[in-house]
Amino acid sequence: MEASTMKKTVRLALLTAAVVFAFCSVQGAEVTEKDDFYQAVNGQTLAEKQIKPTEPSWSWFSEQSQKNIKTLEADMKEIVAKEGTYAPGTAEQKIADLYRCASDMDRRNATARHHIQAVLKPVEQAATTAELTQALCRIHDEYGADVFVTYTADRRPDSSVYAARIVPVETMLSRAELENEPQPGAWQRYKQYIADVLKEAGQPEEKAQQQAAAIFAMEQQWAPAMLTSEERNDVTVYNRMSRREQAERVMANMNGPLLFSAWGLDREEEVFLSNEAYLRRMDESYTPEHIELLKSYATFRIMNSYAPYADAVLRDLQRQYIQQRFGIRQSRSDEETASRLTQSLLPYEFGQIYAGKHLSPETVQDVRAMIDEIRGVYKKRLLANTWLSRETRKKAVEKIDSLRVFVGGPAADDRPLIETMPVVTAEKDGGDLLSNVIQSSVAVQQQVHALLGTHFNPDKWYAFQPQDVNAAYIPENNSITIPAGILNSPFYQQGAPAGTNLGGIGVVIGHEISHAFDPNGSQYDKNGMMKNWWKRSDYEAFQKKAAAFGTYYDQYAVGPGLYENGRLVTNEAIADCGGLSVVTEIAGADTEALRRLYRNFAVIFAEKMTPQLLLQIVQNDPHPVSPARVNAALSSTDGFYAAYDIQPGDGMYTEEKGRVKLW
Repeated sequence: MEASTMKKTVRLALLTAAVVFAFCSVQGAEVTEKDDFYQAVNGQTLAEKQIKPTEPSWSWFSEQSQKNIKTLEADMKEIVAKEGTYAPGTAEQKIADLYRCASDMDRRNATARHHIQAVLKPVEQAATTAELTQALCRIHDEYGADVFVTYTADRRPDSSVYAARIVPVETMLSRAELENEPQPGAWQRYKQYIADVLKEAGQPEEKAQQQAAAIFAMEQQWAPAMLTSEERNDVTVYNRMSRREQAERVMANMNGPLLFSAWGLDREEEVFLSNEAYLRRMDESYTPEHIELLKSYATFRIMNSYAPYADAVLRDLQRQYIQQRFGIRQSRSDEETASRLTQSLLPYEFGQIYAGKHLSPETVQDVRAMIDEIRGVYKKRLLANTWLSRETRKKAVEKIDSLRVFVGGPAADDRPLIETMPVVTAEKDGGDLLSNVIQSSVAVQQQVHALLGTHFNPDKWYAFQPQDVNAAYIPENNSITIPAGILNSPFYQQGAPAGTNLGGIGVVIGHEISHAFDPNGSQYDKNGMMKNWWKRSDYEAFQKKAAAFGTYYDQYAVGPGLYENGRLVTNEAIADCGGLSVVTEIAGADTEALRRLYRNFAVIFAEKMTPQLLLQIVQNDPHPVSPARVNAALSSTDGFYAAYDIQPGDGMYTEEKGRVKLW
């Protein structure tokens, strides 16, 4: 390891221990921008900002998200004040009546268990695995709930037609958590939570403990067959297709043909099946000698899925376990919980409110102009590229020219393909929170099924809601989406000095466009087809350049004993470096603009989190952790060296031959 790399690694390890952990403050000697840019820019902010006791982390993303939630809560209260005056089916009627159901804990306490008992009754009555499969088919059909396997709809990678995706239900713990205990006592706490839920279902203490241990052991047996984090973020794995007959055979013990028939999929020729090995391993557990265990597992999974909408006892069991798992110190109030539940269950309705009241046409116009400018730089670079053949370069330019752009939110007539809650039944009409959730689950599954065989519309708004603080590239329609929720400080400010917005929303825009040409996005052509449009030698050169990002990011420590997983974060790292490089070119030789750009790039990724969440992110999240995310991208950006006179021996210095670049 080079001396500069060793310093970078040790410094970031100490930095992360001091900055991102929940209960530590930032102290010690002042850090310079030349040695640790992330810490120099954000140190004071991180010392002042505190993680709320109800949260596992703080960042500008989460702070703005919470502001948006509060803004919409105020809008909601105005609507709720006129409850009972709205026409059925309107957004206002659904919001007012659902909030009433969510906030009425007396009614939830009185009704939730009756609904849960009705769902569980077929499971309890099953005496054999064949009867259990019949029971689970009935539960899927009548209640929209699934335990072991379900299906959804996705666009086929080779056409515009929707096909069924067979989805083995994920375990509550990740593969990494099942294979290696994340913290001392974590496994025991999980088993105790399972036992507590089973006791709420009526199992005696001794049986509940025994069944909880057996459930955990079964999930551990499944874990080696689960996709790795890297595989989960690989579109070639995600889009694996299988003949229907083969998928049925994988579920021999569950009676695959019966499941497909019950789902109405028995005439499908091909289905998505990204993880056949996991489904097969799950099916191996589905045997007569395990019938009691399988019934207990079904009971646990159903009750766990309903817990957020159930009575206070079941809700709080789950909430307390999640708080322990992620290092959260305090529960949200019932009022805040009800507000968030209502917003999460009616995302489209609240999105229309947010975009209508909190987004100006001037902002949309300004951001679209930035997108055009950034796209223009990408096009210029592709045209001037020296390592791509003329044929591949031409197709890359066609792809950037065909990029669809969505800013702010969907048009009023651009309704979602899947409406999460088409109908809300008011309390006065016999409704309650869980009954509304159940009837909506059935409606969602019906909408999913109706998509099968229809054609994907590339001109719809698909990614996120207007209130979300995020952005996306969607390869299936070759589009970027910039929701209204992120168009606030520090990400975007109308009239900000030159460089500031480039380092905020500009980098975000460039990041998303870069995804069109990362190892995942590169698999899709300009029309969103998963199709090889590369000359073989060009793609080999591309893969070599992309692989260098993994090696480069591997060197960054992000906590005591924790390092970035370069292979996992490669796509996001390419997008970060690409976005930063493009906006650097736009800022030109203006040193002050460049400095504002780089400082705001560091600012928007300021973050601190609990140790429990940090481990989860390192193991599962394809994005680099913030200190590494900022410093690694800057250390590979040539303009940064000129703006801050970075020299050999400085902590931010990386030899030119070691800097990673793609586009």
